[in-house]
Amino acid sequence: MLFNNPYSLEKAERLIHILNLTPDSKVLDIGCGDGEFLLRLSQATGAQCLGVDISGENIEAAAVKATQLGLTERVRFEVADVNQRQFGAEFDVIICLGAVYAFASGQAAYPEALTQMQRWLKPHGQLLVGEGYWKQTPAQAYLDFIGEPVGIYHSHQGNVEVAESHGFIVAYTATSNQDEWDHFEGSFRVKAERAAMANPEDKEAMKKRDAVRAWNTYYHRYGRETMGFGFYLMFKVQDER
Repeated sequence: MLFNNPYSLEKAERLIHILNLTPDSKVLDIGCGDGEFLLRLSQATGAQCLGVDISGENIEAAAVKATQLGLTERVRFEVADVNQRQFGAEFDVIICLGAVYAFASGQAAYPEALTQMQRWLKPHGQLLVGEGYWKQTPAQAYLDFIGEPVGIYHSHQGNVEVAESHGFIVAYTATSNQDEWDHFEGSFRVKAERAAMANPEDKEAMKKRDAVRAWNTYYHRYGRETMGFGFYLMFKVQDER
């Protein structure tokens, strides 16, 4: 599994292509994880990139990849809490794929992320957000299991409308398809099962396997038909209000 979200290499390449970047472009990736998407973006476009993530383990892995690929002159990684690490209106592109929770919790996460990232974009800069959405009204049993109130996500169109209410032009959208979701969820299950089989005396490995089994069961029973993941490419068209 290349990315810690439900999308394929083909979709990643399509998103990178549509950003239309050049070596002069300045890019910020918030919640960059191990840097896979950002490094591929820089390889394809030559853009100058900064990836931030609150996990030191993720940033260490990302820095190792950048060194191996010879990209340390173009791509930097930092351990940072975005609520403590402020920027000016300096970026041509900001990317936040599945990480709006870095800005706030619950219902406030998505709108607060839009508000903050808008401030850090240059005029007419691009924002690429990956965010969950409800494909249908979720069953209460599913909500109880995942611990999320129904209001934390919108519909796919609802995500668009929230972005538009913040003054963005939402120019392009895409969604994860079923194969991408199944691969994403199944990869976690396979990894956990293999780790438990290889270490039958490891209580933590067994505990994690059991948790992943339960999550996978609820994914197939409810989540597969209920939870979507959307990609929203939007343009900043006005100054901060």
